Amino acid sequence: MATNPKAYADLRTMLDSLEMGVLRYYLNGQGLSQPQKFKYLQEKLMPLIDELWHQSQAKSSALADCPDGYYDCAGCCVPYKCPDISNGLTKPRAGSKRKR
Repeated sequence: MATNPKAYADLRTMLDSLEMGVLRYYLNGQGLSQPQKFKYLQEKLMPLIDELWHQSQAKSSALADCPDGYYDCAGCCVPYKCPDISNGLTKPRAGSKRKR
């Protein structure tokens, strides 16, 4: 299937805007505290992340594995080993120590 260059550029623009918007919102010193902002963002983003990465697997399997070449960092499939930051989201889930 050929990729539509305009649609791809539009998608990259949306993703770049989402990334920058999330970081600006989280790091902005006004409004909610950072832990409250994190919880809000996590509640909004994780359902979409889970749906995109695990759409071919059973919906009841929230602990589904990431595809080959990706690591499961607390439900987020990433192409790098989970950062070792204490008490952070990026810690691998139990049973997710191996590369997928």
